[in-house]
Amino acid sequence: MGLGVFGGGVESAKFLSKYCSHLLVTDLRDENVLAESIAALEGLPIEYRLAEHRKQDFEQADVVIHSPAVRSDNPLLQAARNAGAEVTMEMSLFIEACPAKTVGITGSNGKTTTALLAYEMLCEVMQRAQPELEGKWAEPAGATPDTKRRVWLGGNCGEPLINHVEDMTKDDVVVLELSSFQLQDWHRIKKSCDISVITNITPNHLDWHRDMDEYVWAKSAIYRYSATEGAVFNDDGGGLEGLIGERANAGSSCWFATSKDVHDFVWRGPATSYALVATQDGQPVLCRPMQWGSEVNAPIPFGEIDLALPGTFNWQNFLCATALVYSVFEQNTNQTLMTMAGARRFRGVEHRLEYCGEVNGARCYNDSIATTPESTIAGLSAFDSGVHLLLGGSEKGLSYDALADTIAKHAGIKGVYLQGANADAIGDALERAGISSSLRRFGTFDEACDAAIAALEPGDVFLMSPSSASFYEYAPNKRFTNFEHRGRYFKHLVQAQASKTG
Repeated sequence: MGLGVFGGGVESAKFLSKYCSHLLVTDLRDENVLAESIAALEGLPIEYRLAEHRKQDFEQADVVIHSPAVRSDNPLLQAARNAGAEVTMEMSLFIEACPAKTVGITGSNGKTTTALLAYEMLCEVMQRAQPELEGKWAEPAGATPDTKRRVWLGGNCGEPLINHVEDMTKDDVVVLELSSFQLQDWHRIKKSCDISVITNITPNHLDWHRDMDEYVWAKSAIYRYSATEGAVFNDDGGGLEGLIGERANAGSSCWFATSKDVHDFVWRGPATSYALVATQDGQPVLCRPMQWGSEVNAPIPFGEIDLALPGTFNWQNFLCATALVYSVFEQNTNQTLMTMAGARRFRGVEHRLEYCGEVNGARCYNDSIATTPESTIAGLSAFDSGVHLLLGGSEKGLSYDALADTIAKHAGIKGVYLQGANADAIGDALERAGISSSLRRFGTFDEACDAAIAALEPGDVFLMSPSSASFYEYAPNKRFTNFEHRGRYFKHLVQAQASKTG
């Protein structure tokens, strides 16, 4: 149910076609929208039901695989269950069948950067199972590690891995970036990753989840059913206080923090646990407790780390990734130290504060992955002055008050440009916050970009950080299919303007 255009449905169909005598793919979109996905399945024994769903198809099915975008309480899925069918998702099939050690990252913000950082760090000491990924977001690694152990990347920031399960071994490691949509089904199968982290929890996807409690509950599945209890916790808060309470005594838990000196960090876990924190000079150290409730023991330095990433929040992403790597190696400091070159190679994630050119002497940044107010707040922290900020997209049921307060207090904002279905909601919040900089509304993305570019002066920053998803653009004759499409289009506009002024 839901072939889609992102690959997950295609890989599920390929996987099921090996074992099913009759496979039906049903999607509300038509063959024109799904042409690329259908072409990828050419030659397989598949029947298609497009531009509609039929209840009788679900009532006659033995197994239904549905897209993560479809809620599990969908009436058609419930009809399938009532008729005796097993209803599941691609990621659930994968986690049940995967023989390798799984490392899962989720959260409202920072999960993509953290996942890719952890992956590149592991590639320093393990074989890269997907050589085509080398160079995508980091400088190429040096010599290939002399080991048979391999590392894979999957979930939302890699390819669907369901068709690679038979290629994996118990010595491999799989790094997964996971959404609340994917994780919610794990409460049904009672499976979790071997090592997991929730980077932070802030309101998100409340247009899909019933409320914040359901959203948090969905995220918690990433560690709740783990046999190894390998959890990484953010001691800076990040909205995880209730979840941390559940797992504070996990025997192999790891804590990380950017806001504390090592001597301010009082141990809260058992003596077998460990912590990763930042010293006051901004360099990472590993710390172990001397005893329950005590301060940490003598820290182990990691050496100087120069991240090629703007913003203090990226330092926290690095600490989180390092904690995950340290957990993978079962607290082996020497192996963890060997991975630091992977962090130094890392350039950053496409669409996340991505520098994409200069126009009229102003730097332009593509932050299309910022689909929540908290993401935009983090992005703004990287810039002090001359900021022209483009906001708006689809409505997700979120509050924009904290974002508005941040913008109103940011002395370096020169102009805010609003577009999208939630432009009025964001604009109203900014006006309530008493914004003093220029605030303008536009009917289209292009109009907002044109106005911002026209206003740029040497030394300024043009930051496209929408605080919103782009899904409203799915409607006929709209421009974008997802945040990646939006980001690439923005880069095209910037490069076109740069060539005119260059």
